[in-house]
Amino acid sequence: MKTNPKIPEELIYKIWEEKRLDSTLTTADGLSVEIMDCGVRNNDEAGPDYRHARIKIGNITFTGDVEIDTLHSDWKAHGHNLNQRYNKVILHAVLSNDSSYPFVVTQSGRKVPTLSLDQYLSSSIKETIQLDLKAINSEDEIKMPCAQLNHQVDQKEKLYYIKNLGLLRFRKKCEKNIERLKELILLNELQIKEPKILHDFHKEISERDFNLKDFENLENWQQLYYEQVFEALGYSKNKDIMLKLSRAVDVKFLKSIQNPTVEKIESVLFHISGLFPDVVDIPNEETSEYIRKSLDLWNSVKNNYDSGLLNKNDWNYFKLRPQNFPTIRIAAGARLLERIILQEQFIKFINIFKQHNDVNKLIAKLRNELIIKGDGYWASHYNFNKETKSLLKYFIGLGRADEIVINIILPIYSIYFEIHGNKELSQKVLDLFLNYYQKEGNHLVDQINETLGLKNEKFRSVYYQGMIDLFRNYCIKKKCMECEIGKKVFN
Repeated sequence: MKTNPKIPEELIYKIWEEKRLDSTLTTADGLSVEIMDCGVRNNDEAGPDYRHARIKIGNITFTGDVEIDTLHSDWKAHGHNLNQRYNKVILHAVLSNDSSYPFVVTQSGRKVPTLSLDQYLSSSIKETIQLDLKAINSEDEIKMPCAQLNHQVDQKEKLYYIKNLGLLRFRKKCEKNIERLKELILLNELQIKEPKILHDFHKEISERDFNLKDFENLENWQQLYYEQVFEALGYSKNKDIMLKLSRAVDVKFLKSIQNPTVEKIESVLFHISGLFPDVVDIPNEETSEYIRKSLDLWNSVKNNYDSGLLNKNDWNYFKLRPQNFPTIRIAAGARLLERIILQEQFIKFINIFKQHNDVNKLIAKLRNELIIKGDGYWASHYNFNKETKSLLKYFIGLGRADEIVINIILPIYSIYFEIHGNKELSQKVLDLFLNYYQKEGNHLVDQINETLGLKNEKFRSVYYQGMIDLFRNYCIKKKCMECEIGKKVFN
């Protein structure tokens, strides 16, 4: 069977669970395999795909975990060899072995035999897989309850409603920012450091009258911006732990570091994140040199750090592409932090809004402040001692820069100017949100745009955000009768 690397693992799970294999199985190095119990599917957390499997390999019966991958090389590409969660894996089942090795190695150093499934699939099962693959591709389309009916609603009405949803989403982000700023103000006053001490400020915030003076501390605004950028860089898999890292390594601590260069900030982030490798594991010369320098930099600042380290097992590599590994995201964050701390980026953004009235020039200036080209060790590595196939051109590219501008910069500066009484600049920020055209699309938004019969509105941020809000808060929750489009087509 010619293996298609794009075949979803969901199909391989089906083969595994239904034991759709037509002969006696053997591992890549010739040991017989008997699947006595395929295990329980792990749907709830990161880690191996199946728990509590019972498999006889050779003359020994093992009980443990099973990891399913499309290719043998996925074990390393997905970072399983670095993750303690995979230390109990007893069998690595793949659709195809694209490696010369008959085994994979766990983080603890144990060899795990590989079973290639493709050679045990009958012709009929191979045909069924192709049919299943077509079905999955068709199911990948976004399902909106009104898909066949919304053409009855005038396009102007749809756009008006979606625009209002986009504006509402923007206002909610502004409100969330104000609440977090108030928390930061109280944290500073009480000298409480996160995440070491968790505190619920709801009562204090609701009972206190905040004034302009409370919001004048620049560090609070920088911290707010920093937290949101790190959360965004974490994507869905690591956003919580990235946010936690930004609160552990806060702006106040970074400013206490003498000469906070990118290398020094990067070293601090990797050590406090828990991702820095054990010194005994130092392999090749390039990595050895990087780790040695990083250790020296950390040793020069660690005595000033009074909080704990994060747990490396809280970081998620599950089904992540190497370029989205936490290591790359942290490298990107370190470079952005250098701009925040040393280059006063928060003030730069204020000046950009003040100095430029042309929308296109304003957008270009904001983007340029956020785009970060790949450089140094992490341009050629996706993990410690794990080289990329090609050099990483950007740590933060155009698409991610647009997302940061729309979801973070604009809501923050909208409230910044409003709180400081500059209604003209606050309105300029809102106008920019209404007229911002993104360079890159989004699969979800593309399909909603098509289902609603719209044109190129999907690239305009207010509609882009409105479509996301429509789908997440109405379509998937089947709140059609609370949706202005649904009310018209289902009544």
